[in-house]
Amino acid sequence: MAAFLDLFLPSFTMLFVTMDPIGNMPIFMSLTESPRPGYRLLMARRSVLIGFSVMLFFAYAGEAFLNLLGISIPAFRIAGGIMLFIVALQMIFVEEQKEKAAEEASDHPYENDVSVFPLAVPLIAGPGSIASIILLMSERHGDWRQQAFVIGSLIAVCLITYVLFRLSNHFARLFGQTINTVISKLLGIILGAMASQFIIDGIYGLMS
Repeated sequence: MAAFLDLFLPSFTMLFVTMDPIGNMPIFMSLTESPRPGYRLLMARRSVLIGFSVMLFFAYAGEAFLNLLGISIPAFRIAGGIMLFIVALQMIFVEEQKEKAAEEASDHPYENDVSVFPLAVPLIAGPGSIASIILLMSERHGDWRQQAFVIGSLIAVCLITYVLFRLSNHFARLFGQTINTVISKLLGIILGAMASQFIIDGIYGLMS
């Protein structure tokens, strides 16, 4: 119990806040709107698996990988912010194009695939969550038991994310097309603000 409170809970809290599965659920619902049966389920499964794999990679090799490339965490935040901002613009201004693409989608399971970008990266495995997992693992460098608690908390957050993504289908049917469109536009604005904050924080980090 003490190990849970001292090791697992702090890691879980940090990853849950930065990965934000609750906040990502309506964004997932908006980005995966499609007439194709099973599309949303496929995107939920693939995005969480890919996001988890990216987080796991950075957990064990992230700090060395970024240092090897000469990339700082602030620079990574700026890049992630720019990508998110592009997604936000698409959610606000090109909804009609997205609907047309969905209507013309074939039965190919990987067409119109949003599981890698923007769902897995940067929404699930974003600059904040990647920075968090690198920090958590570096603080426990050399202690495999404490690092196991960090990985366990990562698995728990990813499972919660998957469950919420699965439930988003029920929310989509409950709200209806009109409300879903309004939510998409509002979330696009919010996502744009989040992206701007990522960029601002990255610039501030480079200057400090």
